[in-house]
Amino acid sequence: METSMDDMTLEYSTNAVNWAELAEVYRLAPLGTYDPAQLKRAYERSEVCCFAYRGTQLVAAGRALSDGEYFAFICDIVVLPEFQRQGIGTRIMNAMSEKLAAEKTLLACVIGQEGFYRNLGFLRHKSVMALYPNAEWYKENGLLE
Repeated sequence: METSMDDMTLEYSTNAVNWAELAEVYRLAPLGTYDPAQLKRAYERSEVCCFAYRGTQLVAAGRALSDGEYFAFICDIVVLPEFQRQGIGTRIMNAMSEKLAAEKTLLACVIGQEGFYRNLGFLRHKSVMALYPNAEWYKENGLLE
């Protein structure tokens, strides 16, 4: 399904979000299974949130953390599969970047999506470390060394 950007509305408030609907966007994207209540807390604690709607349908979202000075971290960019590759993720990234007050922005992305972020000006960082509770799964899937 092809859609135009004119059909999309961006919202920055978490007030009207249907968290079960957002959890379904994550599941279908596919970025994993998330508990709606935990998603709500995570988004409400984030510095910047952005939700893309086509009419009343939530089709994409993003969130970022920031210290307001030096560092920001893009936590999530999620787009329903039928709306991917139509510029919605780029629009969310640009909108969030405008709102983030930080010198440097970091992110972790799904393997295979590096080109999307490279097109937005991101470069590969060679010295980022990570601590995960289920590190073995991430090692087995090539995400951690």
